[in-house]
Amino acid sequence: MTKGIDVSTWQGKIDWNQVKGAGIHYAILRSSFGSPDPSQVDNQFENNYKGAKAAGIPVGAYHYGYAVSEAEARQEARFFLDTIKGKQFEYPVYYDVEDNGTMGTLSRQTLTNVIKAFCSEVEKAGYYVGVYASLSWLDSKFYPDQLPYDVWAAQYFTECQYSGQYGMWQYTSSGSVPGIQGGVDMNECYQDYPKAIKEKGLNGFDKPTPAPAPEPAKTADVYYRVRTKADGWLPEVKNLEDYAGFTGAVTDVAVHVSAGSVRYRVHIKGGNWLPYVTGCNINDAVNGYAGNGLEIDAVEVYYYTPDSIRPYKKAKYRVAPVGGSYYPWQY
Repeated sequence: MTKGIDVSTWQGKIDWNQVKGAGIHYAILRSSFGSPDPSQVDNQFENNYKGAKAAGIPVGAYHYGYAVSEAEARQEARFFLDTIKGKQFEYPVYYDVEDNGTMGTLSRQTLTNVIKAFCSEVEKAGYYVGVYASLSWLDSKFYPDQLPYDVWAAQYFTECQYSGQYGMWQYTSSGSVPGIQGGVDMNECYQDYPKAIKEKGLNGFDKPTPAPAPEPAKTADVYYRVRTKADGWLPEVKNLEDYAGFTGAVTDVAVHVSAGSVRYRVHIKGGNWLPYVTGCNINDAVNGYAGNGLEIDAVEVYYYTPDSIRPYKKAKYRVAPVGGSYYPWQY
């Protein structure tokens, strides 16, 4: 949950650095209201946008609606888009639905259709869209469940009692914040909107370029280690940079490769072959290494070549008995 405000020309000139210092995490700015007319652009919108951005406060925007038809709603949407064009918003852009003299006269389904017309027009332009409304309007003036947009609910109470899903709650219109003269709307946000919006490349942000897929391996390195009766697990060896083991008897072997996979097993001296294993984890006695703590006298390794490596490769290895010389290479 994060604390934020929403502001318009009614708050006058704002000291955004003081607002930032007061612990405000975001601000939703009124950009415009009604249909296209230069006089219906909020006269503090540009100042608020620049000031909040300069202070490092993430922003969203809202348009106060008067539309009573779908055609008027689309007209308002285009006006809104023209007003916010060229700007970046870390929080959603909202349609403010509350005017009793216009929208409040519509039937519930008609108002729902009007809201949908506005929001779909804005969404098509690449914005993360939401709807602002009071609890009473959400419950009785339109059908939020027909609208696939985030809700910003307004209810001036100790908790939000809206039964549907909502991403933000406006809980008072008389908040006090340093840097703002008079009362200001206060909000709580429950979604990580900046993350979602930036990841999707909405609201003026470019979609992040995915990291390029790694090049398929053309060669494979082999890593292996052994456990001896005298010294326990010895350090891992890569390829033929060294050899695994000292002069004492080996009891367990662990093998893995950088590309492809291996299947291997060991033979217990004076006993039998143990089951194959495919993992490499000295803490996994079932499939992490071959051996059971008894002295071994033979190893068998199969290598499975990945599609990226051609021609096919084979495991190549050799072993030596205690006190003896290496046997020939095995393939």
